[in-house]
Amino acid sequence: MFKKIKENPYYVKFKEMRADPKLRPITSLIFWFIFMFIVVIFIRSMNTSTPTTKVENEVNQNILNYEFTYTNDNVVVFGQSYDEKKEFMIGKNRYYYNGENVYLIKNQNATIMPNFDLNVLKITPALINNLIGNLNYNTVDEAKQYLIPLPNFMNLYEVDVEADLSLASQYNIIINVYEKNNNVYMYKIDLTNYYNYRDLNNDGILTIDIYSSDVNDFTKYYDKLIGGVV
Repeated sequence: MFKKIKENPYYVKFKEMRADPKLRPITSLIFWFIFMFIVVIFIRSMNTSTPTTKVENEVNQNILNYEFTYTNDNVVVFGQSYDEKKEFMIGKNRYYYNGENVYLIKNQNATIMPNFDLNVLKITPALINNLIGNLNYNTVDEAKQYLIPLPNFMNLYEVDVEADLSLASQYNIIINVYEKNNNVYMYKIDLTNYYNYRDLNNDGILTIDIYSSDVNDFTKYYDKLIGGVV
């Protein structure tokens, strides 16, 4: 094999060029281009061979910063979430939730709302992902549909869960997940069985629209604003 290479006319010509001091810089440059070409091909092959499915799933499962709209028969809430803190509108009122309390924001003042019903906003993408993480789904129309045992939902959704949920175990809630280009853009949650179990007046259908995963940090302004709230 090596004998054939040495007899190759291109190899012979290349040796002659290397022997000529005037042409040696040109041969060195040729060596450099060949080396860089091999490096580029190697890097591209490494990038194309890396599996992308796992990365896409991780992006889907870890939505932290996003714009949203919550809708059901009783309320429309829209706003944005950043690291689980939320700025949102209900009617003409603007609110801020800092992870512990809800504040009414008006005229650059913050007023704490001690009895604010935040239940609807507790159903976050993170909570949903915890519920559906290990479950199989059926494809219904354009959605992935999950049946969630009612006790599983209550253990995450409620603060003080009753100890015995045996009666609840016969019921499910339904979560439909809608995706486009491997990104979730809408959830539809049928909470009818939950509301019936708790004797609450609501038809139970909650829609959550996710508009963007590119939200600027608004929390610093509001955290500074509520610093003086007692």
